[in-house]
Amino acid sequence: MRRHTITLPMLIFIAVLLVSMAIFPTAASGSAGEPDAVAGSGAMLSLASGGESFNVIASAHSGGVVLPSVSDSAAGKTVSFSVDPSSGYETASVAAITAAGEMLQVVRVQGEKYSFVMPEEAVVIDVTFQYTRT
Repeated sequence: MRRHTITLPMLIFIAVLLVSMAIFPTAASGSAGEPDAVAGSGAMLSLASGGESFNVIASAHSGGVVLPSVSDSAAGKTVSFSVDPSSGYETASVAAITAAGEMLQVVRVQGEKYSFVMPEEAVVIDVTFQYTRT
């Protein structure tokens, strides 16, 4: 039985394919940049908003969940989120970190509700929990 191996030309092909998928648009558009039947309403939404939106990713370690109000947002908008520790746990730390690794200022609104101002890049909301102190 012959083993399947990945050769250098195959790796180069895969790399070129992945780069081309990231660089070139995948949705067709109509004339003058207007969305057509393939691009659909999602393209219309981004044209209507007038700006680019960036991902808001929730990351909670064991012991609870983090619930952002949105999954993506435009730069300069306030993003809110709530933290819900599981029974027997409490919130240990809350941070919002940009894709470049910069810490954002997180404001506690009330109780376990927080907010931050969206930058021009994706953000990960990182929450850690600890056992409740007795």
